[in-house]
Amino acid sequence: MASTINLEVDKNPDGSPFYESILVDVLGENRYRVAASPGLAEGMAAGDEIELAPDEPLGYRILKRGGNISIQFFWHDGDIKQCLRELEPKAKAIGGRVDGETPGLLTFTLPVAAGFPAIENIFKDSKTRYPGSSWMYGNVYDPADGKTPLNWWVK
Repeated sequence: MASTINLEVDKNPDGSPFYESILVDVLGENRYRVAASPGLAEGMAAGDEIELAPDEPLGYRILKRGGNISIQFFWHDGDIKQCLRELEPKAKAIGGRVDGETPGLLTFTLPVAAGFPAIENIFKDSKTRYPGSSWMYGNVYDPADGKTPLNWWVK
């Protein structure tokens, strides 16, 4: 059954929590499968099974990986629709999809089986083609430091 859960992803200027609504399928009490890669919440992608865990730093724990990479593409200037028209077919060509489009942000889900070089090829020239844009992996590096690979894809 499709539903949403709210995860705190930041703080507002007044110190109050800022939440992102994550689209999920309910698996059981407090257990969910992420239906669409989130735009701001780090550490997960579509297909991952999670459990809400307020004691964890991100408010959840991963129970099982779904085999997908989440990409957060930040857009600061220009026609995001044109950018989407160029990037979406490249993502689809390697089995990926666009999971979200909001002002200033596109979210992609790509299969890790496509390989990191193929994924990076989609976005590597984005800074040149779309000045002011940037992108990052949403679930490849440890959110605690942003540098340490999670290595969940290594078997």
